[in-house]
Amino acid sequence: MLSHQIVITVVAPAALALVFSVCVVQAQSPRAADDHHKRGLALRHQGEFDRAIAEFDKAIELNPRLADAWCNRGISYSSIGDTDRAIADLSQAIALDPRHGMAHYNRGVIFQSRGEADKAMADFNRAIEINHRFADAYTNRGKIRYDRGEQDGALADYDKAIKYGADPSARASSGIYLVSASNPGLAMAYNNRGVVYRDKGDMKRALADFNRAIEADPRFARVYINRSTVLLHAGDARGAMADLDRALMLDPQSSDAWNNRGVIRFGAGDTDAALADFDRAIELDPRNIEARLNRGSLQNDKGRLEEAIADFDQAILHAPRDKRAWFNRGTARSSKGDYAGAISDYTRSIELDPRQANAYSNRGNARRASGDLAGAMNDYNQAISIDPRCALAFLNRGIGYLQQGREAEAQRDFDQCLRIDPTLKSELEALVGEARRRLRGSR
Repeated sequence: MLSHQIVITVVAPAALALVFSVCVVQAQSPRAADDHHKRGLALRHQGEFDRAIAEFDKAIELNPRLADAWCNRGISYSSIGDTDRAIADLSQAIALDPRHGMAHYNRGVIFQSRGEADKAMADFNRAIEINHRFADAYTNRGKIRYDRGEQDGALADYDKAIKYGADPSARASSGIYLVSASNPGLAMAYNNRGVVYRDKGDMKRALADFNRAIEADPRFARVYINRSTVLLHAGDARGAMADLDRALMLDPQSSDAWNNRGVIRFGAGDTDAALADFDRAIELDPRNIEARLNRGSLQNDKGRLEEAIADFDQAILHAPRDKRAWFNRGTARSSKGDYAGAISDYTRSIELDPRQANAYSNRGNARRASGDLAGAMNDYNQAISIDPRCALAFLNRGIGYLQQGREAEAQRDFDQCLRIDPTLKSELEALVGEARRRLRGSR
């Protein structure tokens, strides 16, 4: 018996966006420069980035020492994709005012978006040193720590982001005030902390944080996706589906939401609807590994092995160190009768994670099918050594014992298989019956 892997996506913690700096009029700052700066802020808020940059240009021309103008022009450059100029302007703002926390923070955001985590961390550290109540800086520093596997450090940062983010006086201000009850920064901090709790297996705290994130910003699509994973873990498929429907209403372009809804539909047996969701997820993001794995697994179940292998090929292309992609392609190749290819794929999956009992069990099946019974038995033994509750490994080793004529040992393994997982009884009886018929036919 073979197994494959279906995966549901947890949307990882995210970073907050750039925040504009509000100019404080000083005696030495020409009034005209301040006026151009304010017009630039208003234009930037309207999405007119080129006109905003032109206004900041004039402000800087009139007052080259106006650090806020350099900072905000840098942010505007980032908004049109010119991150090199953005960093240059933000660096100039810092040179003019080394305690310009907004410039440090925004430069850190750009470094973070470019994958320069060390530089981003240094800027976020400095922003927090300048203003220890800078909630957004804690959120983004927590994201870096999470990406580095520092869960406790990330939690500490998210705790502070939540503490200060709930206090209006501690939030970063854009200088443009809208009448709104939502707090996107606080929602992001709660969402990110919820993901860490979920990773730690603390579903109760994760759910509480996702609920609070939704209260802080009911239009935050990402958090509905994440809450759906906790609800599904608790067996509330209906609640999870409602969250995903809500996420897709808010953000129809969310590949992760389409994937997760497909997982629920797959689990409910609605494979055609699940396939449509996986198709849409991949259309939106061809590099969505989870959607590739899930669609490939569904295709494998439907007997469409070439289509399944094509999806697993793409998953391996984009994530060559993802053990699941190699494992699932091995399953499809085994179903196709390509046992040499299956053995190769299972071997690679095991190299990436040697603690996979199912991978050893499946490789054992491929070896047994190709005539290498001794190699198969070694794999089954290894699977059981790794996980003494791997029911499939006992089932498969029992069939191996049958082929060796060791009836008593085979029966012990079949009995142990059913003690671990009684739901396998009908499948075990069918597989054992087929194995006995083949043995009689070969004699």
